[in-house]
This record gives sequence, structure tokens and C-alpha cells, in this order.
Amino acid sequence: MLAYPVHYTVEKPSRYTRLQLGIRLIASLALGLLGLSLGLIYLVAYVVAPAYAASRLSSGGAYLREDGPKVARALSWFAAVYAWFALVTDGLPARAPDERVQVVVEPMGTPSAGSAAWRLLLGLPSAFALAILGCIGGLVWLWSVLNVLFFERVGDGAHAYLVGVQRWSVRLLAYQASLVDVYPPFSFDDAPVTRTQASVP
Repeated sequence: MLAYPVHYTVEKPSRYTRLQLGIRLIASLALGLLGLSLGLIYLVAYVVAPAYAASRLSSGGAYLREDGPKVARALSWFAAVYAWFALVTDGLPARAPDERVQVVVEPMGTPSAGSAAWRLLLGLPSAFALAILGCIGGLVWLWSVLNVLFFERVGDGAHAYLVGVQRWSVRLLAYQASLVDVYPPFSFDDAPVTRTQASVP
């Protein structure tokens, strides 16, 4: 048993501020006025990640070595922004995503254009489960918003749930981008998995 090769860690803020909460709400409203939502943006990333990987892999070259670091960096920024919206952190990073959230990807496997394209379908079970957890997470988020508004804090249980959803979402995107070949575990934790678990063909 080995740890899953995508790690997501974050330190819970000791205090949340109403100012950051207000900025989040304004940013969410602005996205809504543009007809966008965080769920829709995630869906686009879910589709674009395997499409990009398949395109790059079809042109030859060492995808994990040449493109892997850039894709992992983009994933880190994506995670940092989503963590802020999700009340996992209380600020956006200024210069580097790991100022707030640490995402470590250990590239592995031998992806091909075909295996990358198949992930559009193979990732659906995890995506559906994540969608259900995200709906529950919406209620947890609303409860957390009220806690920040009145007490400038987020409860430990609520924060742990929100972090778990974020960790799951980052693992799934790393898988979709063909950075790892082991299927994301249906778990909030850094739970160990076997290397034979649901690898792509």
C-alpha cells in the first residue's frame, strides 16, 4: 500500500475576516452575472484536461517530463483560487499558489493519447460522486459563511469537509490530465491505495 501520488494540504486559518467574505461574495456575484459558476468552470477543466493531454501525447514527446510541471503548476493555482472561494483559506496567494495551499503531484505512468481521451468517460464515476458531495458542500459552505459573518471562524468539522471536497477535486483533475495513472480514491483523506487500483488501459 502506497500513498496516492497527488497530495493536497492546507493549514486552517486561525481567523477569517468579514472583508474577505465580502470580496468572495462580490466575486461570486460577478461570475454569476457573466453566466459562470465554479461548478461550470470545474466542468470545463474536467473536459479540457484530458483533451489537452491527448493532444500533446498525440504529437509525441515526453508529456510527463515536458508538460507535467506546467500542468501541475496550473493545477496548483486552480486549487488555490478554489480553496479561497470554498472558505478553505482566507486569502488568495500573492505570488505563488503554495502560499495558501500545497499541491504536490508525483507524476507516474505511461500515458498515451488514447488513454487520455478515455478519461473523459473513466472519470465520470468520481465526478458524479464529487457532484453529490459538492451539493452537500454547498450547505456546509453556507453554514460556514454565517459562522464567518458572526464569529469570524469556520468550525473544524465544516473546514475538514470543505478540504476533503477540494482534495478530491484536485486528485480528479490530476488524473484527468494524465499526470497519474491510478484512479482517484473515493476518500477525503490521504488514504493509501494499491498501485493496481483502477489504472487506465
